[in-house]
Amino acid sequence: MRVCTPHCGLDPEARLGGEVYEREILRALADRGMVFDILLARHKRLPEGVANWIVHRLPIGRGLRWPVAALLLPPIIKRVHDATRFDVLRVHSLRYIGPAALRARRRYRLDVPIVAHHHHLDGGRLNSLIEARVMRGVERVVVGSEFAKRQASQELGVPAEKLRVVYYGVESRFRPAPKPEALVQRLGLDGKVVALFVGGLEARKNLAFLLDAWAEVARERPDVRLVVAGSGPHLTRLQRQARRLGLERHVLFTGHLPEAEKVAYYRLADLLVFPSLMEGFGLVVVEAMSCALPVIVSNRGSLPELVGDGEGGFVCDPADRGAFVRSVLRLASEPDLRRKFGTANRERVDRSFRWDLCAAATARLYQEVLDEWRARGANRRPGA
Repeated sequence: MRVCTPHCGLDPEARLGGEVYEREILRALADRGMVFDILLARHKRLPEGVANWIVHRLPIGRGLRWPVAALLLPPIIKRVHDATRFDVLRVHSLRYIGPAALRARRRYRLDVPIVAHHHHLDGGRLNSLIEARVMRGVERVVVGSEFAKRQASQELGVPAEKLRVVYYGVESRFRPAPKPEALVQRLGLDGKVVALFVGGLEARKNLAFLLDAWAEVARERPDVRLVVAGSGPHLTRLQRQARRLGLERHVLFTGHLPEAEKVAYYRLADLLVFPSLMEGFGLVVVEAMSCALPVIVSNRGSLPELVGDGEGGFVCDPADRGAFVRSVLRLASEPDLRRKFGTANRERVDRSFRWDLCAAATARLYQEVLDEWRARGANRRPGA
């Protein structure tokens, strides 16, 4: 099967969950023999040497803006189709690529189905005008969780049969190992119980709440350290909050976490804390689980689908500071429980959250959509 995917980016250093998903699912599908025509701005980086990726550089020197993409991309999609006769047109972003894909098919009467991928909805008045119209206009929308499916159906009225849940995966490099001694010494964490947060420092990650909770943790267990690994627009504000709470010795902000160092940080930790208010999947959580860490997560978005409460960690209301404090203190005090939860999490990831499983399910869905499209072909005008 040949798939055309106009794209905003596949950077090897991509850190956001949706960006990592795109890079890894396209790589995993290519490993299965699927061929991708990737339309990408000429300055964008991507992993080298991936078989079955054919890159078509766009005549722009900057990233796509969604209103421009709707005008720029359709004739380029047409030219690639004329040259390759790809089977499926893929939409990795409802807003940035969706309108262009639908417009290309309609204007040039391309006889191809469209499959879109979607993670979660952020609040915005354009959702009903753009995202909803794209979801209704394509043949299928792949989402990463039952939560994302419910959200799209309930908030935008997208028919449930348009939506298919395929859980994300985790790379095999995320596996347990002893704490990296050099990193322990560099960060001054020898003899400490380490709780880790990984992610972008933005409002929905709920770090201000976590710092308030940590003031209570620090009073009870001054040997427990919180390592906040990541950067973002709220870094300076969160550092000020930590100082105001007297947490300078108890909370360590690492700043930007390079992709190559991420596994080492999971191995450094004894547990993961992730109080996010909104996740379409929660890739950080399953990466930590793959490294056999117990996790403490919020009960919002998709996170309750990933973690068995009381089996691999604790699922807490992100407004209940006491619940988070109690969960941290319990795991900090019970190494046997940490090991039990970590083992259960590793087994859960192997059963449900590996890229080969994700790619196999996604490939089946693409084939299903293509078969349905071709079966209806005799009764459908191309481009309708």
